[in-house]
Amino acid sequence: MSNLLKRYRLLLAVASIGYLIPCSYNIRTGLFDCSYRNTLVCVCNVVFFGGFVWYDFGMILKFYATLPIVLVGILTVDVTVYNLLIFCIIINAVYNRDCFVQLLNSLFARDDWMLESVAMQGSSQQRRSTQSTGGLVCLIVLVLLYAMYNALFVNDHSMVLMDMIILLRFCFMFLILELYRVCVRIIRKRMKQLQVLLTQMEEINTTASVEHVVHVFLDRFQRYYLLIDSVNKCFSVPVTHTLLLIVLERTVAAYDVFENLRGESKMILWDFYRLLYRQVWEITYIVLMVLLAINCNATSLQVEETALCTRHFDDYRLQNTRAAKQIQKFLLKNLHQKKKFSACGFFDIDNTVIYMVFSSIVTYLVILIQFKQLETDLTQAGDGYNVTSNVSTVQP
Repeated sequence: MSNLLKRYRLLLAVASIGYLIPCSYNIRTGLFDCSYRNTLVCVCNVVFFGGFVWYDFGMILKFYATLPIVLVGILTVDVTVYNLLIFCIIINAVYNRDCFVQLLNSLFARDDWMLESVAMQGSSQQRRSTQSTGGLVCLIVLVLLYAMYNALFVNDHSMVLMDMIILLRFCFMFLILELYRVCVRIIRKRMKQLQVLLTQMEEINTTASVEHVVHVFLDRFQRYYLLIDSVNKCFSVPVTHTLLLIVLERTVAAYDVFENLRGESKMILWDFYRLLYRQVWEITYIVLMVLLAINCNATSLQVEETALCTRHFDDYRLQNTRAAKQIQKFLLKNLHQKKKFSACGFFDIDNTVIYMVFSSIVTYLVILIQFKQLETDLTQAGDGYNVTSNVSTVQP
């Protein structure tokens, strides 16, 4: 069992149980593969979450009689996107199961002993590699905080059940993002190790050894460089769906603040605490999005930096050799073809995603406020007002 597999074994096992990945680690073969057990897990998850779809829309029909139409529309869209997230993850895993197997075997099942030996030369890097996964601990803390909110502020048992269903879907969203970030971090780690490997060639005395290191560098770089396409193929659909969900959740949270603090009625202190608790917990979505963007951006920059480091490589021992020609071909091929982590080809996942998400939240919030104002105007029109254009005038 590889070191990376030991470190992320619990995360991969949980992901397999939820069918976030369509395969599991086979101890006998030492590889990831798809089995009948994974198919059974897929069917169980579809049946389990499919049963809650009717409950969610039953609750929406219940709210229709008590909530304003704008809030009912927001709730319907939000619940629908959350419902589709689970089936999006499962269908994506089924459709890309072969790609998942190839990706997980390349990243986790097989140890790259040469690059690992390079990493082990730094004691601080070795200490980092032995740390346990922190993502699952954060998820447990978030689940407890969400459960505490329901225990303190929610008295309706049907609402508690609906919140627990949403919490379970949130766990799926958290886990798919965590798995995605782990894959991205491993690629960045390998690129750093390749950069260190290239800098160590100055200490090598023989030309044959230098040519061997160059060959290993080019082979490993191409291997992990192509894995970016595999990561995009396996995760781009659920990650794009998750980014849409984050935009919707933060828009709803911002509208919640607008509705409660616009001053039509005085809010009691307990309701203010409830609103504050919700808003603090909702920041989790922004944190997840920012971590996703930062990790992808850092890995893309590391890939470019590792490729560019060969441009400054000049060794007189490689003049007119096969290794020198390989480096020249490598530079011509990779400096003009930059692979980046993508959301289904719609946009690149990097730091610009942060700006895009915040601008989308503001845009949708303005639209919701306008709809709310229109609903208010129409309501007033029914009580003796004549609504023309954007101005309300009292009928004579």
